[in-house]
Amino acid sequence: MASKRLRGDERAGLLLVALSGLCFGLLPVFNRYAAARGLGVTTLLGFRFMVSSAALWVWLLLRREPLGLPTRQRWVFILMGLLYVVESGLYFLSSRRIPVALTALLLYLYPAMVALWEWAAGRHPLRGRGLVALLCSLVGTGLAVGSPGHGMDPLGLFLGLLTAFGYTAYMLIGAKLQKGASALLASAWIMTSAGFVFLVVALATNTWQPAVALQAWKPLLGLIIICTVLPIPLLLAGMAKIGAARASVMSTLEPLGAAIFGALLLSEWLQPLQWAGGALILFAVILLSVDRSRDEPLPQR
Repeated sequence: MASKRLRGDERAGLLLVALSGLCFGLLPVFNRYAAARGLGVTTLLGFRFMVSSAALWVWLLLRREPLGLPTRQRWVFILMGLLYVVESGLYFLSSRRIPVALTALLLYLYPAMVALWEWAAGRHPLRGRGLVALLCSLVGTGLAVGSPGHGMDPLGLFLGLLTAFGYTAYMLIGAKLQKGASALLASAWIMTSAGFVFLVVALATNTWQPAVALQAWKPLLGLIIICTVLPIPLLLAGMAKIGAARASVMSTLEPLGAAIFGALLLSEWLQPLQWAGGALILFAVILLSVDRSRDEPLPQR
């Protein structure tokens, strides 16, 4: 009976993480819809993180989870929120200039970048599976990007690559400093910090657009509920059942979902070589996921 229950839990965990990945895959689509209505990135992300963080705090209170944190760790999460501002801003700016699937694929270079950093720092040898994964990531990126001079926005590609670098830094810092706090509490602090920063930046640069946000309420609401409030608990619940390694493999549904949604909803079709490049990048993610520990946190979106 125990083994059957375990298999049932694993199936449920895989389904939860898969649904989470598909929800995240809609992020760049709702971003594009909001852009078509004239909503700037700072206002869009300001509303996203402020409303989502409020929902997470309410959920924490309903679950009666302890909210106390050491002062040092609280400041760590606030600083991680600042880094998250940079990463998420780059992601949304990139997905407004190049196909949404390509932005999502470039983001998934971060596992190879993390592995390369760990090797350079002398913390983890890079051989065998790691070398194959790194090679697949490099070749896959070349195929997915194609020739920037043929209809592809070079700035959008550059922003997409910077997103992967920012995510890598976020993961390296988070893996070390997030220990000792629940993933939900950490998410609440990080999103609160990010929302506040985006609000301040929007006000300081005169790009705060509450009136436009009201007109673009449909994509904004989709971004908040479907792509933030809903997938985070799905991901955490699924990871608790199957561990970080298998969860990270299932999370590759995010760029696949972005490719499918981009094609169906935005008429953005990747070329065969780009699909091949994307497959190599995701294969590299799967190879590197084998080395993840069960309790290692997955990144924010």
